[in-house]
Amino acid sequence: MKTVLVLLSTDQFSVPLVRYLALEGKRYGWKICVGSMFGEGAVRRMREEKFSNDILFINVTDYRQCDHAIRKVDLVIGMIPDVMLLQVADSCIAHSKDLITPSRLTRQLMAKKSQAEKSDVLLLFECGFSPGLDHITLKKAIDNIHIRGGMIASLKTYSGSQIAEQCIDNPWEFKLTEPSRELINLGKGNNRYLLNGQLQHIPYHQLLERSEPITIQGLPEIVAIPEGDALYYRKLYELTEAHTVTKGKLVRKGFERLWSLITQLGLTDNTTRIELFENKSIRYFLRSLLPYSTSDSIESLLQKHLRATWSEIEALRWLGLFEDEWLEGHREITPAVILQHLLEKKFNMRPNDKDCVIMRHELEYDYQNFRHKFTSTLITQGEDLLNSATAKAIGLTTGAAAKAYLVGNIKVKGLHTPTKKEIYDPILNELDDLGVAFHVEDRKIVDADVKEPFDQIEYIVSQLHNPRYT
Repeated sequence: MKTVLVLLSTDQFSVPLVRYLALEGKRYGWKICVGSMFGEGAVRRMREEKFSNDILFINVTDYRQCDHAIRKVDLVIGMIPDVMLLQVADSCIAHSKDLITPSRLTRQLMAKKSQAEKSDVLLLFECGFSPGLDHITLKKAIDNIHIRGGMIASLKTYSGSQIAEQCIDNPWEFKLTEPSRELINLGKGNNRYLLNGQLQHIPYHQLLERSEPITIQGLPEIVAIPEGDALYYRKLYELTEAHTVTKGKLVRKGFERLWSLITQLGLTDNTTRIELFENKSIRYFLRSLLPYSTSDSIESLLQKHLRATWSEIEALRWLGLFEDEWLEGHREITPAVILQHLLEKKFNMRPNDKDCVIMRHELEYDYQNFRHKFTSTLITQGEDLLNSATAKAIGLTTGAAAKAYLVGNIKVKGLHTPTKKEIYDPILNELDDLGVAFHVEDRKIVDADVKEPFDQIEYIVSQLHNPRYT
């Protein structure tokens, strides 16, 4: 009997994954163990699910217990922060256990490549939504074009999640469909892309200003924030011939302007320690971020120095930046800690809220003396907080990778992302069975005008929904 250990930090994005593993475990005779290093609260709601009778909950209160648990299993699935994942990866290497995770492949984790090869273990990273599902679907399309003899000229890929239209109930038209820390850290990495052969670096303070509108049929107005390292994708996908490679995060139009005010105020700063000697309040702290004035109000200063409109100021007021409260119980307070407190207080999804995930790939390529355009679009809506579209996109991609490995369809060892055919094909086959869906078109274009379709490629087309796993 094969044993799988799922390490969780929260149950918010884990229920679809554990449900899938529990059902597949019954089918194949696997033992599924779920452990949390964040106490009972991280799995409390999961224990109320019907599938909880088919899994074993174990106590993992420290790294010693975690290491002991890893020794006894065949596969570890890590749904945990990077700082914890580093130690889990070390344990997996030390005990020759395989690891699959949706987490990004950082430089610290990449440094374990030679150790993984020496220990003959699989460390498979970036098996979530983005990164993850984007790698799997894009690399499949790119490889198919290359096999046919096509040359990629341009790649544009976008993804994001947002609250469903019917669940909007605040002036930001926004809720946390992803962890608050990911939003706070938006754009803090290496933001660069290639446009018509010219390298573009986007400084953090210009990130929101350089957002561009994106039109996707069936969706309200959305914009793409040029966040992330598109050149990493160019290297990963072996697109040396492409003159344009861009990547963006999709958000509802208007949010980028409000978030620009947040970043201009310095509220995403997670290094500066705040010490208020008197009048401890969020309002007083906000005042300290603005230029000195004995006569101007906070509202006037926001209008004067940030060019904020009155409706934008009211949105900041709704967020809680004008409140007289202060944070208690924190060892150290930074602007990002205050922002995280307000985001989680105001923007957390309610139990019955629905989210929506969007992924869009656009490839232009040359084939048989013609320019062609390939587009692939995923739009799907969640059911509620625990069965959100984001949780399903992450969980089912990670789960499909785990199943492909457990049944022997993924045989490679070493450190990888799902961009090799021997990895992405088995995952795609399982996602196809689960009903994970993209709408795909492939057309000839001349001078950027779309002509009659010459080919409709049958790709994976569905909607992250299958009666077997609801």
